[in-house]
Amino acid sequence: MYRRAAVAGALAVATAGCVDRLHDVAASTPRDLGVRSRYVDGNPMVDSRSVLARPEELLTHAASFRSAAAARGALKPDATESRAFVERTDFVDDGDAILVIAQRLTVPEVQLRLGGISRTGDHSLRIAVDQGGVRGDVETDEPVVKTLLLRLTDERGPPERVMVVIGDGRAGITV
Repeated sequence: MYRRAAVAGALAVATAGCVDRLHDVAASTPRDLGVRSRYVDGNPMVDSRSVLARPEELLTHAASFRSAAAARGALKPDATESRAFVERTDFVDDGDAILVIAQRLTVPEVQLRLGGISRTGDHSLRIAVDQGGVRGDVETDEPVVKTLLLRLTDERGPPERVMVVIGDGRAGITV
């Protein structure tokens, strides 16, 4: 009994703060594609560029960025966790990564995590984002914004088109 508790405790300590990384490793992705994700509870984006600026019936939104300046310009000044993630990104303009921000209007209990990435063409990707925390259909009168930041590096070069799928919602973006 003690040994089992010690192992569980050691795993909890070893993975503290690494939950997003564990989901990245568990997600199904092509070998030549590097991905890191970070879940953000709330809306780190400026309201005029976020899912809140879209028509009411569109619950899913995605945006992509090729430079740090463009990404910082789309984020709120107080979004420190998101800004730190952007600062750790070597963008295409300086390096080889792009940033994709996926958002969903949903109930407060939902958490977004990377489900998988697949190629749909030479320079096209489909990103599946899972909604954890609830089962079945999700409906609410007071939806809140949930955000997943994705850093993508591709050995074939940056993608030209990305389709983000969250639940039954889709958002296509041209990088």
